[in-house]
Amino acid sequence: MPPASRPPPGSPPDLRLDAVTDPAAIEAVWRDLERDGVVLPFQSFDWTVAWIAAGAMRPGSRLLVIRGRRGETTDFLLPLAIEPLGPLTVARRLAGSHASYVLGVWRDLADAPAPERIREALLTLGRAEGIDAFVLDAVPVTWDGTAVPLAAALPRRPSLDDGHAARLAPSFEALLAGRNAAHKRKKVKAKEKLLTAAGGYRIAAAATPPEVEATLSAFFAQKAAALAARGIADPFADPPVRDAFRRLALASLGSHEPLLELTRLEAGGAIRAVIGASIRKGRLYALFASFADDDLIRASPGETLFFRHIEAACHRGLAVYDFGVGTERYKTSWCDERIELVDLRLATGPAGRLYLAVTDLLGRAKAAIRRDDRLWPLVRRLRARLAGRPGEGRREDE
Repeated sequence: MPPASRPPPGSPPDLRLDAVTDPAAIEAVWRDLERDGVVLPFQSFDWTVAWIAAGAMRPGSRLLVIRGRRGETTDFLLPLAIEPLGPLTVARRLAGSHASYVLGVWRDLADAPAPERIREALLTLGRAEGIDAFVLDAVPVTWDGTAVPLAAALPRRPSLDDGHAARLAPSFEALLAGRNAAHKRKKVKAKEKLLTAAGGYRIAAAATPPEVEATLSAFFAQKAAALAARGIADPFADPPVRDAFRRLALASLGSHEPLLELTRLEAGGAIRAVIGASIRKGRLYALFASFADDDLIRASPGETLFFRHIEAACHRGLAVYDFGVGTERYKTSWCDERIELVDLRLATGPAGRLYLAVTDLLGRAKAAIRRDDRLWPLVRRLRARLAGRPGEGRREDE
């Protein structure tokens, strides 16, 4: 009988994980996997490098790329941020909530290592690297109909919110059919008349470095004001995070698959709304959006921009418009696909288990509040009042 550490003769090679700290050392294999395999923008090589170059991680954190191999074949890569948390060390998704989903980079989702082997290998590597716990939020259970190996391998719980997407049609008219087309068109035409009357109206993608700077500046200001009105901390406030998005946008100029394409709505000589999006393999990921809370809010520049942005995605021949995580009204009026997301938790020892037990209790309490139709609106109003605003900020349809 062969030793337990060796696979039986003729069986597939066993899974081996190693930790890579320099992305450049595995750039060639990373790009090969991106070209032929399955990857989201948020775990691509260029996204990772831009994020690290900008220093957009928490103080004391470091990058670690987990490489999974069977024999000489690389099955997957998983870039993570290794963060100190008091006496603990926690592995999280790189870019935090700015990365809509965590999938990793896979050669073939359908031919991945067995889930139990992934879990065992992660435990071994985590202990060797001094990681107390893996905390991976917003992992899809399936992707394009195929089970996601990470979601099957690690202990999981439902994410607080799921993802939402719209399957696009060959024509925009076909997409609108069944989505109250007449009402949507009538509404946007009325809003566009208001925008035009304000002194000129147009929608354009940032095509030069100065346009990137101007569009990002408008977005950062609009988003900061909107979140402050709701008493919510601004995840775009840190200069390194802003620099990371600036790097992504500048590097994407002229690309047919941009990591960050910035589209703005201008009216009356000012930028009134912004959408930032990634495009990869026929799927558009809406990363962020904002609108100005000013004299033209009655013209709903944010909703108008989304309408025309989705129309343009159809004209570009894209297959999916992915709105990302969350259930907002403007998403549900378009979406026909829910992306089930789970949060993965894996402790490598007693300290990690204690940490996950405490955070799990806090997470359950937060989820209970969010899902309570009576309590959650009260919390939102209280949060806004503590921020010095009587409400949650003006909505575009008010």
